[in-house]
Amino acid sequence: MLEQQGRHREALEHAEETLTLFRATGNRSGEVAALNMIGWYHSLLGDHRQSVVFCRQALDVCRALGNAHGEAEIWDSLGFAYHHLGDHRQAMTCYRQALDLLGQTGDRYNQAVILTHLGDSHQATGATQAARDAWRRALTVLDDLQHPGAEEVRSKLSSLK
Repeated sequence: MLEQQGRHREALEHAEETLTLFRATGNRSGEVAALNMIGWYHSLLGDHRQSVVFCRQALDVCRALGNAHGEAEIWDSLGFAYHHLGDHRQAMTCYRQALDLLGQTGDRYNQAVILTHLGDSHQATGATQAARDAWRRALTVLDDLQHPGAEEVRSKLSSLK
């Protein structure tokens, strides 16, 4: 809820407390989620390098657990951080990793979210057709799910014309 209210600093503090509790109880899955959230909040606060540090830690633990869906979420967070660091090639690699993993889980909504992010990175590099293709794929899924996020993607596509 704090994130939705734009209170990212407070959300980060809660995620850090959560990490401490999960580590104290030996809950590795919770630790992964908390590390990823800490990384995500660092990105939302503009500290993308710190985001990468925490997300990489989350990735190491998550791989040991074999949680494909959790790993996909981390790759998306890493992609977001790298995109905002201006390393669009690395961001695209992260997003593709996430998409490959989500293909195993059947999570179509998050596939659409990541396709949207992938399109953003393509657009940032001037690869307009690749951006258009990624956004079209995302829009197809969002329209099929009747998700209101489709309008944002539709707007991105319209801006390319």
